[in-house]
Amino acid sequence: NIFSSILISKKGEKGMKVKFNIDNQLAGESAEFWLKKMTNKFSQLGKELSGEQDTIWCSYDDEIIPVKFENIYLIQVEQEQTLIYDKTQSYRYKGQLYQVKNILPHNFLIASRSAIINYQKIDHLEVMDGGNIDVIMKNQMRVQISRRKIKDLKERLGL
Repeated sequence: NIFSSILISKKGEKGMKVKFNIDNQLAGESAEFWLKKMTNKFSQLGKELSGEQDTIWCSYDDEIIPVKFENIYLIQVEQEQTLIYDKTQSYRYKGQLYQVKNILPHNFLIASRSAIINYQKIDHLEVMDGGNIDVIMKNQMRVQISRRKIKDLKERLGL
């Protein structure tokens, strides 16, 4: 049983001591915090660690705003920028597509190397010539599903 501990803090500086205990025999991971008071920062951290995060921070014009996962229709890379679309507008996300994928809830599906869709926002599918499938979202955006992701889409939709 390998067990190690890592303590992160800088001597003489104010702040929080952070200790990681690493045990490769551990059945499941957990975290416990001892706080003087709950802050928004710790609340958000708790949501992220427990997989309960419900928003992603994006930029729109000169503002940084949270976009709720439930409002997202499509996440797509265009001209080397990650764009997040809701019903009527798009937002820029600073990270890469794979980083977004890691925090999304189960109702998102990879459509291609450059697109992720919220399958709950699908209006209908169109079968194209050659067997390709386009997804038409409820906001009328069209997303082509890559051939190797068609099976995943059909399974998710129960087809």
